[in-house]
Amino acid sequence: MNDFFTIMEKLQEMLDSDDVEVVTNDGKSVRGRIDNLRSTQPFSKPAVKIRALDGKITKVLFSDIKELIGHKNSDE
Repeated sequence: MNDFFTIMEKLQEMLDSDDVEVVTNDGKSVRGRIDNLRSTQPFSKPAVKIRALDGKITKVLFSDIKELIGHKNSDE
């Protein structure tokens, strides 16, 4: 999943979700809420920051994203 616009569109659809999972090309998985979606700042690579339930924030570059999964909250 290397197309910037596809990734951006999917992430924007998931902005209000508390349970987003990002799987990277190397098989790692980060799950939580989108904390920051950076796409247009000069001199920076497009990236998303995910805040896990324990409060840890992980930055994932768009170029490292293999899959985006939007998990539904059980109370919805």
